[in-house]
This record gives sequence, C-alpha cells and structure tokens, in this order.
Amino acid sequence: MDSEFEITVLCLFCQVPLQAEENSQFESGDLIKCESCGEQNDYDSVIEVAKEQGIDRVKSQVEGELKKTMKNLFSV
Repeated sequence: MDSEFEITVLCLFCQVPLQAEENSQFESGDLIKCESCGEQNDYDSVIEVAKEQGIDRVKSQVEGELKKTMKNLFSV
C-alpha cells in the first residue's frame, strides 16, 4: 500500500491549484487569492476540502487492500 501521497489545494471557484509565494504561511481566517480567476478563497474552506480528499483517498486504498486480503484468505 502506498503510504504517501499529495493532495493539491484547489481554488474553490475554478478548481485550479492555488499558488503562493515560497515561504508564505497562512492561518485560519486568511483569504488566498487565486492567480487564475482572482477570487478570494477562505483558508479554512480550502483546507477542509483538501482533508476530505485525503480521507477519501485513504479510505479507497484501505478498501482495496482489504479486498485483496479477503480474496487471498478465501482462495485456496
């Protein structure tokens, strides 16, 4: 099972990856301007969406591994 993966933080409006200057730091309540569409993205919202994507990806990997394990257990 692949234990590392990246989740790209996307603009909530146009779904383009959000870009920030190197060494930029954001915290709760900050707004992040999308360089593509110009919209202001709420930091908390984009992080929440990224967390949900990460959870979905982990669930999918775990389900796949469980299916493989179960298949191997019952195939003799």
